[in-house]
Amino acid sequence: MVYTRPLARLIEQLQRLPGIGPKSAQRIALHIIKRSDEEVEALAQALVDAKKQVGACRICFNLSAEPTCEICRNPQREDKTLCVVSESRDLIAIEKTREYRGKYHVLGGVISPMDGIGPEQLTIHQLIQRVS
Repeated sequence: MVYTRPLARLIEQLQRLPGIGPKSAQRIALHIIKRSDEEVEALAQALVDAKKQVGACRICFNLSAEPTCEICRNPQREDKTLCVVSESRDLIAIEKTREYRGKYHVLGGVISPMDGIGPEQLTIHQLIQRVS
């Protein structure tokens, strides 16, 4: 199908998101186009705000809008237990179980020589410092 250039660009950008294929990108783009200007501006602002305001916790490297994340600041968490996860999404999945009460360390990915990702690109050095 032939789209106007702005719509085609929107679909192209949406397809770059993980798990969004051509059909989903088209469906989302058409949904956005039908929304009011205020709704679209709110969505755009939420994207910009999240990108600017969310970073890595200085202790565990979880996503956080503060220098130290809520989990690391929580005195109810067990300091002696550390769960090492690949990505923040893994931490979120564990937290949803409401079973784990320790703290975390987010590596920021997995070692993948084919993709040029070695220990230096992950937070392994910081993990070693934490447990030493």
